[in-house]
Amino acid sequence: MKLASRFLLLALASAAAAQEIPPEANRPVTSPGNAVWAATPDEARVRAAAEEKLVFLEFESPECGNCQRMDNLLYPAFDFEALLIGMVPVKLSLESTEGAELGARYGIAETPAVLITSPEGRLVFRMEGFQNAPDFYRHAHQDLDAYRKFARRVEAQDIRKLSADEALETGRELYLRVDPAAALPRLKRVIADPKAAPGQREEAREILAAVEFDLGQPKASRQTIDRLIATTKSPERRERAELFRAQIPLAENKPAEAIALFRKFRKDHPTSRHIARVDEILEKLAHGPQSP
Repeated sequence: MKLASRFLLLALASAAAAQEIPPEANRPVTSPGNAVWAATPDEARVRAAAEEKLVFLEFESPECGNCQRMDNLLYPAFDFEALLIGMVPVKLSLESTEGAELGARYGIAETPAVLITSPEGRLVFRMEGFQNAPDFYRHAHQDLDAYRKFARRVEAQDIRKLSADEALETGRELYLRVDPAAALPRLKRVIADPKAAPGQREEAREILAAVEFDLGQPKASRQTIDRLIATTKSPERRERAELFRAQIPLAENKPAEAIALFRKFRKDHPTSRHIARVDEILEKLAHGPQSP
């Protein structure tokens, strides 16, 4: 079972740039945005890495009327062509195998949706649903600017010399941007720093356990969360940690252990706001081998 986790190249958002206008009469348009669209997300990632670009993923689904409306408004505009200059675009169905996997990873549940990521998968921009072109471009450029600043900061870091504050802040943001591999050493830096405050160390352990889980390291994740449960003095953090701990066996195909832990959680936290979700998981585990 994958935990919900969780998820921003050009400053062109002027009043004129945000208009929904047709292409210029003298400008030949050979494809949406005059870009070379990739056939698959894998192809887009490979090309983006080689060309030092970002990946633009557009999600669609059958009978999505708003998907066609978005395409009609975005594709003809010069703004869209300008946006894609530094990107490799690809379109896929949210209902396809790869589309569903990416949707689960980045929290995409409806279409139309757009993701912009680094070639490695770090989240830059996420949009679910579509209102209008000016709103799309405004948010895209804001998030792209914010990401560029963050990326420069991360690239300049010497992890061994980071303060607990900076290591925790960037580790947290990298995790929220779906880059657990880059978050991991920064969170470990917080835990190892003798100057880290207890609260900082506890938060780092809580995020680290989720990072290790997402990286396919359930044993390490269990050890990290067990350590947090044993040492934290925060009832709220312990509750979250115990709920997280109960989900780890699902990734190891150990439903009996998961059921026992979920039942213990329900007994120990009868008024938890997570009880409804716990009951849902227990119901699914009781009626089939597949994890919820």
